[in-house]
Amino acid sequence: MIITTIQELRLVSPSHALDSIDGLVGFIDNSEHDFLEDKLGTPLYNALCQWYDQSPTMRSSVSDYQTGYWNRLLLLAQRCVAFDALGRAIGMQVISVNNAGINMSIADDYPKADDKAMQTYRDTCTKEAHAALNQLLRQLEQWCKEQPHPQPLSEGEGSEDSSAPDDDATVPDGSPSGATADDSERSEIITLWHQSRYYYLAAALLIPSCEVLQSYLNIYDSREKFIQLLPDLRFIQEEIVANSIGEDLLKVVIDFARDGKLPASEESAAANGQSSTVNGQSSMVNSSLFTLHSSLLTEPTLARLVHRLRKVMVALLISRTKVLKYDKEQKVQAHDDGVRMLQNVTEYLKSLVPPEPAPAPAPESGCCCHQSSDISPQTSGSAALWTAPLL
Repeated sequence: MIITTIQELRLVSPSHALDSIDGLVGFIDNSEHDFLEDKLGTPLYNALCQWYDQSPTMRSSVSDYQTGYWNRLLLLAQRCVAFDALGRAIGMQVISVNNAGINMSIADDYPKADDKAMQTYRDTCTKEAHAALNQLLRQLEQWCKEQPHPQPLSEGEGSEDSSAPDDDATVPDGSPSGATADDSERSEIITLWHQSRYYYLAAALLIPSCEVLQSYLNIYDSREKFIQLLPDLRFIQEEIVANSIGEDLLKVVIDFARDGKLPASEESAAANGQSSTVNGQSSMVNSSLFTLHSSLLTEPTLARLVHRLRKVMVALLISRTKVLKYDKEQKVQAHDDGVRMLQNVTEYLKSLVPPEPAPAPAPESGCCCHQSSDISPQTSGSAALWTAPLL
């Protein structure tokens, strides 16, 4: 557990008048496992609990950012747990179970709270718990971006981070070579969080993060909501977009959206005005509708495709998801817009395909052009015509 004293609870919610934390221990433990653990991921949650057990009991206020990354993570996590636990406990705190039966708990110094006040308190705790959780996820995301090379998450499930610093590459204080102790803490936290399904970057998607989706659709910057939308985003990308433009081309677009530049071979080919080659053959991007030379997919073209396809996915997302609340008319309109925009994308891609050269005209049947000895040229103006002799 990461909250074990009443003083820690007062750092988060100073308005309560509880003298002991004993009555909330079960709720706090449930909150940590049901509400917090899957967001951090079990490895990071266990590491945070271990750090908490080995650190002093009293910690600074939430606004103190000079106490190290682990302590800042702890303060943010404690807010999530405290508000969620207080909201869970409100229903049982007003009930007294004793030898006389089940009664209402009433203090002599305080009037009884009515149902409306209890519901308002519960709703406020729930709202603040989710706000604190979103701040926690946003802070972890910021730490990832501060790293030189944040590790992308290729699938919805977490995976091991192969870029973790080597244990042998350390200085005497135990931190990686050339890094401070704080940098070592941040790197360790990011490496552990990478194994959580709430890791911020789903690199296999054209819309890989909450920040990207927020620029196309207002989800109130909620990381939780973005994670809930991932199954719909994957379905739209794999079953609709990929089938419309082809998986090969979609992969090129996703790679460009992630890296912000063409692959090295494509960059050199574009600079020389040539198509790149693989094993001596021109590199092609195949689609169910067309085949494009890689040299035609320039940075402006790919940037335009990224923007258009993201708008397609957002429109189709609105039309099919149940996470976001839209009425039937809005869903139908979004579906029609998505279909229309996807057709526009395919038409745009077809316009990039160079026209095929016209085939050579076939010789007419019964032509006597092979009888060169019997054919004489006649000139009319600037055109020379070949005519057969009269029989």
